[in-house]
Amino acid sequence: MAHTALNDDEIQEYYDSTDELDKKIKKLANFIRDAKHFIVYTGAGISTSAGINDFRGPNGVWTARARGFVPPPSKVRNPEPTLTHMALVELMRNGYLKLLVSQNCDGLHLKSGIPTNRIAELHGNSNCEACAKCGKVYYRQTHVNQYEHKTWLTGNTCTVPNCYGRLRCTTVAFTQSMPDVCLDRAVKESQICDLSLCMGTSMRVSPACKLPCMNLKSGQKMVIINLQKTPYDDQCALRIYARCDEVMSMVMKELNLTIPQYTD
Repeated sequence: MAHTALNDDEIQEYYDSTDELDKKIKKLANFIRDAKHFIVYTGAGISTSAGINDFRGPNGVWTARARGFVPPPSKVRNPEPTLTHMALVELMRNGYLKLLVSQNCDGLHLKSGIPTNRIAELHGNSNCEACAKCGKVYYRQTHVNQYEHKTWLTGNTCTVPNCYGRLRCTTVAFTQSMPDVCLDRAVKESQICDLSLCMGTSMRVSPACKLPCMNLKSGQKMVIINLQKTPYDDQCALRIYARCDEVMSMVMKELNLTIPQYTD
């Protein structure tokens, strides 16, 4: 996995000045108000404030491995959705956000209240297991334990009458293919998107990194919020260097929306 880490220059983090950030927030809020088909694409960076490590940040899992260190463990055993997660829920409730496309498998988007039919989880969900026989999906509040690595079985059995199938993890390993249904949905929606907002992603994992810019030739605007530079920065209508929670807090105020508190 170490070969996927960034070099020292790519790891460098940047921050917009207060004045720059204020101007960019107003611009982003206007983009959201005017959009007809707004899609958000999320990566590991939106979950770091929940105590979950990212991959390519200065303290990321792959960064540590590339430097010969053991990656630090996540800080919490049962993480809760962040301010950013909850802001996305409210944007969806108010009709702004049409679809959420995520590379994260931490389960926090569904835990936050995003409906299953409004999200494409490209890399699966660590809180979800599915029957290998009939396909029924089970959503849990905590991570599904995997006891047999080669088959990704969880040790649980399907409850559908007369099925008795064995349940398996739904997460996608780094070298595995993404689920066709999720990827197809993400591609179809991305082709008609007029505003894409990429948050907490290095934009380096294909095909996920190509989705947010699929409709640029038709006038789509792309916005990236990330502390590190990405290969797609020059294609942005707006590039923001700030932490996701800070940006979303400011954007929601600009839109006169209240971010809900997470409750179990």
